[in-house]
Amino acid sequence: MATKVGCVAALLTLACCSTTVAGQFFSASFYETWGYYTQLASSKPIDWNTTAYLRAIGHVQEACYDPSVQLHTDMQAGLSYAIQMLDSSGKFNPSGLFEGQWDAVGSFKGCRDRVKDAPDIPADLKPMYCAVVWSGIAPELTGGAQTFAQGLCIPNTCSDYEVGLLSGTGLLGFKPMSSWTPVGVLCQREELYTHFNTGAIVALCFISIILLMLVIGTLYEFIINVSYTEEKVKSIPKSKTGRFLLSFSVYSNTKKVFNTYQPPGQLPALHGIRVISTLWIIYGHTDFFTDNTITTNRREKNDWFSQWWFFMRGSMDMAVDTFLLLSALLVSYLFMKQLKKNGGSFTGKDLLLHYLHRYWRLTPVYAFLIMLFACLMLYMGTGPVWASPANLAMGNVNACQTWMWTNLLYINNWFNAEKECFGWAWYLGVDMQLYVIAPGLLVLLYKKPNWGVGLVTILLGVSMALTGILYHFLVNSVPPGSYYGTVYKYTFTRMGPYMVGLLMGYILFKTDRKVPNTGRTKALMLLGWFCATGVAVLFVVAPQFIGGSPYSVLGQPAWRAWDRTMFSCAVAWVVYACCVGYGGIITEFLSWSGWVPLSRLTYTAYLVHPIIMHVYTMSLKTPLFYSATNWWFYFIAYSFIAFLCGFVASIMVEFPFFGLEKLIFPQRRGRDSSKASNNVTKEAHDNQALELGETGHVTDQPLDDRAAQANGHMAIPNGNGSFIPGQADGQWAVTIPANQETFDQKL
Repeated sequence: MATKVGCVAALLTLACCSTTVAGQFFSASFYETWGYYTQLASSKPIDWNTTAYLRAIGHVQEACYDPSVQLHTDMQAGLSYAIQMLDSSGKFNPSGLFEGQWDAVGSFKGCRDRVKDAPDIPADLKPMYCAVVWSGIAPELTGGAQTFAQGLCIPNTCSDYEVGLLSGTGLLGFKPMSSWTPVGVLCQREELYTHFNTGAIVALCFISIILLMLVIGTLYEFIINVSYTEEKVKSIPKSKTGRFLLSFSVYSNTKKVFNTYQPPGQLPALHGIRVISTLWIIYGHTDFFTDNTITTNRREKNDWFSQWWFFMRGSMDMAVDTFLLLSALLVSYLFMKQLKKNGGSFTGKDLLLHYLHRYWRLTPVYAFLIMLFACLMLYMGTGPVWASPANLAMGNVNACQTWMWTNLLYINNWFNAEKECFGWAWYLGVDMQLYVIAPGLLVLLYKKPNWGVGLVTILLGVSMALTGILYHFLVNSVPPGSYYGTVYKYTFTRMGPYMVGLLMGYILFKTDRKVPNTGRTKALMLLGWFCATGVAVLFVVAPQFIGGSPYSVLGQPAWRAWDRTMFSCAVAWVVYACCVGYGGIITEFLSWSGWVPLSRLTYTAYLVHPIIMHVYTMSLKTPLFYSATNWWFYFIAYSFIAFLCGFVASIMVEFPFFGLEKLIFPQRRGRDSSKASNNVTKEAHDNQALELGETGHVTDQPLDDRAAQANGHMAIPNGNGSFIPGQADGQWAVTIPANQETFDQKL
């Protein structure tokens, strides 16, 4: 009787002071709900003996123990703040457990933001959200899972260690099962993110300086467009200060990004291939970077290989081989044309500037994004699992504190996973290392073709053989090794597609991109299309449909030795057929001008898209529901945001540094800066910054270019006879004058 009277009194007190429900009238269902919560708190099974023992031996301090006991008492008494904290904690609900709902995250926002507004919360109590991981879940019932995550709303005076101890007694929340024990705790402490650390302050200062320069550069160009005379405009290319400021003009650089004109003489199909390959990678990472997120139906997600579209996810890493192929193809093709122009001469100075140019083009925006990732990631969001050491992102962030220098030297792919900063940038290391050895192979190809072809073919064979051998002895060992850590990211196992690209570029050079217009040629080209299609189906689509079956070839060393190189051969055929005029509708599609702006952004989109995915998945407040439709929508959203953020990164860092290169390396061979100064367009007030200090009319002036992640962009004319920066891998760009084909070296 006394208990009932106490419960009624508590409810009446709550009705008078609670702010959780608007208005003065409380419905019967409100009292019923509140009574349910108080009864729930009263019936919690708590091991008080163990709790007292932990307090007595000092494993749980008074600052944690007393508020926790008080919180439990206030829950039983029906106090508003305590009921809200109980409501914000996850309760074990077996609904969906067998389908993969292995999380009861509760309400992160309710705990962090709502409880503190309760009128009866003690002045010295601050709520804190913690995620507790329990072991003991029966793997026979859940498809192999052995952990369960539960959210708890508790006093912030408890350490993670104390939370783990007390949650095991049931004091802090509902212990899911008596046989389950806590094995991990992550408490979200707001004080860790309320003040920027030194690294974040430095990063913000650097960003502020860049933004200031963008404003100054844009205003400077605006003043030129509005008030300068034609004579004064012509003097600007001679002013290093003027050219420096114009390099930061948002207006000019934006026009460079969105210019879609494609003149004759390019390899326009590469734009479409590059964008599609980038989207393919983003699609694959949409799944990859959500593997560790909280999901309500993990068992269904684990069966995704049975979906008809799985081949796109399962073979998405082939897109990287496409990038390696395109990079090598353009390095080879343009290098050969430049050697021909210079009579086969390629000096040590040329080689040094060749490397410096490449490093300058790739590194500034790469280093900028690493800085954002390493210094500001902690402050980009909140959530139940935000900044958890178990998250892949935080492992990368922590590694950046010590191992970022490996990225800036492009040797990061040779370090193990614990030392990976910006882990997805392993590709840049592979590509740069192969770029370093490419000049030697290409000079040999040019001067001694038989020897060159032989050496490149040997390297291709060595790559395939090493891939198969390492897969057999390391990946298929007992216990099995990591494919990524032993085979996937190393230069010698990924150079097969690069060697194919070098050979294809050499073929395009030797044939001048022309084939005889005969019936036999048409038959051979048709046969080539059938073979390329068959190879793509055989090595990309078919293996994914039989994956997991007794007939699967994905785990076979011989298959792994061949698959990447054969797929790159199929892509090389597409490029070749489009270049020699036998691509048909495929050429029209891949050469669509709409691909061009996106193509210029593929490098930065590739670098930034995992950051976007990490921020989103780590800041989730509730579990995701997996379905093919949902994942396609995530992919579309990720792609849009990746290219949008890539555009911002390009405008802030990448394109300004393209312009600054001319001030730092003005004497690269094949470049005559005096001509560039004298060829300012007559349209002096029509976007002068686009022309000033750039190239001028189509002559032997070198073109600005960029070695992109996917590589291979060409310079893009602006429509009035001068050229603006494009993306030409291999450090050359292509121009087609009215009467001859000129290849200007970009060392």
